[in-house]
Order: sequence, then C-alpha cells, then structure tokens
Amino acid sequence: MVFKIGLIGCSRVSKKKFIPAINSLNFATITSIGSRTNSKARQWAKEIGCSNYGSYEDVISSDIDCVYISLPDGLHEEWAIKAANAGLHVLCEKTSTTSFESAKNIIDCAKRANTRIMECFSFRFHPQNNQVLELIKKNHIGNIHNFIGNFGYPKPDDQNIRLKKELGGGILNDAGCYPICASRIIFNEEPIGVMSNLNIEPNLGIDVSSTVVLTFNKKNAIIEAGFDRNFKSNYEIWGSEGNIKVNRAYAVPNNFETKIEIEKNDETEIIKNIPIDQTALMIKAFYEDIMKITKCSFNFERELLSQARVMEAVRLSNNKKKFITLEEIN
Repeated sequence: MVFKIGLIGCSRVSKKKFIPAINSLNFATITSIGSRTNSKARQWAKEIGCSNYGSYEDVISSDIDCVYISLPDGLHEEWAIKAANAGLHVLCEKTSTTSFESAKNIIDCAKRANTRIMECFSFRFHPQNNQVLELIKKNHIGNIHNFIGNFGYPKPDDQNIRLKKELGGGILNDAGCYPICASRIIFNEEPIGVMSNLNIEPNLGIDVSSTVVLTFNKKNAIIEAGFDRNFKSNYEIWGSEGNIKVNRAYAVPNNFETKIEIEKNDETEIIKNIPIDQTALMIKAFYEDIMKITKCSFNFERELLSQARVMEAVRLSNNKKKFITLEEIN
C-alpha cells in the first residue's frame, strides 16, 4: 500500500524537511498540495510533480490517507479537526495546539473518527535520543538530578508568522516546546508543576524569550528559549556521577554529524552519529504504527495531550505569576 499524503500549508519546514523526507521513503508519496493561494499551490505542485493542488479544503476532499499540517500554530486545531472528520490521519507540526482545551478537542475528534494524530517532534526519532536514554537506563552517570535545555536563535523579521500573536506566535510555541518535550522524555515522567517567566514584547504581544522551571519527582528541568540570541539547540543532563551533553538536540540538519559528550571522572567520551533524516524516521514510525507493522514506543495521542497540559501550565504560571501544578490543568 502506498501511503498518500496531502500537504496543508506551503511552509519553509515542509519544503526543507518534510518533502525531502517523503521523497526518501518508498511507501509514501505526496499526492495533493494546499495553500492559501492557488498560484503558490500550483507552483509547489509543479516543483514536486504533483497533479492535485488547490485550497486546504481541496486537499482534505482528495484521495489521500493522511495530511501533514504545517500552518501557523493558531490554525492547527481547525484543520486537524476537519481532516479527522474526513477520515484522515494527521501529522501536525509542533506546537500542535495553543491551549489544552484545543488539544482535547483534536484528540476527541480523532478518537470518534478512528483516525490517528501525531505532533511532529521529529528530534525524538534521531538515534542520539535513544542512545541517551540507554545511557541513563544503564545508570551510566548515576542518579539523574537536572535537565538543562536551550533553544533559541536571532529574531525573525517583523512579518514572520512566529511573531504574529493572532496566529499563535511566540518563542514558547516555536522553540521552548522542544526542550520541554525532551525533559519529559529524558525523565520518563510528567512534571509535578511549573514556574515560568515569559518576556512579552509589548509591540508584538508575544513572548520573545522564556525561562521555565519544571519540577519533577526529586529532579527538575530548566528551560531557556529566545528569539533574541545566537543559535543554540542543546541540552545537558546532570547526574550524580557524570554529565551528558547533546550539542545539536532538536533542529538537526540531514547532513549533520551529531555528538553526545559524556563527562565522567574528569574524562570526556564522545559518541558520534552519522548524518540521518530524523523526519523520515518519524514518518516511518507513524506509518508503521498505523499499519500495525511495528508499534511505536509511545502513544501519539496520549503524548500530544500530555505535552499540551505542560504547555498550558507554563502559560498559566506566567499569567498568574505563581507555581502551577499539573493537577490544576484538566
């Protein structure tokens, strides 16, 4: 069976990451492209050799199995629900929703329609992620106490959708979500509560930098993100007997050789990974789980909802200027 995918949104990440990933896979193909403007959809269709193009509605009504949604975050709920109602599986770019209520709506709709939805945190499928988890499982650096995660880059131009409040812009949704997700994966548990500070740019009405402290059981995660700094995409795990550093953790180019640094007993061990397409690995895992070939290591919908709950707690903590427990988000 060929897995037929429709694109909802002609985005930069779609062109740089998703389309090349699909082209590398022998079980999937892009058969429909949707954009806000017919001219852009036609241009993209011509470039990749796709005969069907038009509006987002045209994509949903076409002969496909799944949609890939790479719209601004504030539009995800609407089109994820429309796709699920049409009986389509959904790969949705992060952040999948801008509220916990929105996440629940999407998941409820997918369950009723008997379709699947996954939030596209492709970094978790990179081999280095499993290598770090295996090191922790083997107690290589002792008891884990802290996770320190950073993701930031220079500010985009003022017309960039990342800076549009009405479209769900802001550094938390765009970048802070990554190390938050990574901390939950590394600790293999959900935080007890959150304390956050989001720096809101008055002229834009969105957060341009953020500091988030997640309290877990006998450990914590410190997350920094910002539009106002040099590029950084890393995390460090601090254990009782050593440290693990991943210097390119989230946005990993397909041609990039990653390194895991293990600091222990005043010595540094380096584990290298050859370049790999983490987006292709993500799509493969999604397809194989749906087709009941290989069950994924996590439940897509449960993970989406758990991440959305933490993100909601972060927003609420900043708004109320106090510590928020996850139990308060329901």
